[in-house]
Amino acid sequence: MIKRMRARLFNREKPQPVLGHDIDKPRITPAGWLLIFLWLGVPAMLIGGLIDLAIQLATGRCLGVWCLF
Repeated sequence: MIKRMRARLFNREKPQPVLGHDIDKPRITPAGWLLIFLWLGVPAMLIGGLIDLAIQLATGRCLGVWCLF
């Protein structure tokens, strides 16, 4: 099963014309980049902010981004 998956992922053929049109290889669109940012970036920033807040409450020292303002 893993061999089939590896072959499918890494042994790509040249894209074939569709109805006489050459179609580019798949790529991430701007909407895709936005979704990646929302699903990965925002939760990571929230977790980091909560860790900074916990350190500030525990030690009294401000380590977060809000210390710059």
